[in-house]
Amino acid sequence: MDLICLCKGVEKDVIVKAVKEGADTFEKVQEATGAGTGFCNAGRCRKKIEALIEENK
Repeated sequence: MDLICLCKGVEKDVIVKAVKEGADTFEKVQEATGAGTGFCNAGRCRKKIEALIEENK
């Protein structure tokens, strides 16, 4: 298990799948997965999510 968003419990595989299905911005990943919408307001995971978007476009 590779958690990217600790607040919402969203794993790397879920984010990568969303990116491959068209979530090509941070905001679209938020909408598709809930990642980055927790109490830290993406303070901990935004950079990781943005890196996954770049790696998996």
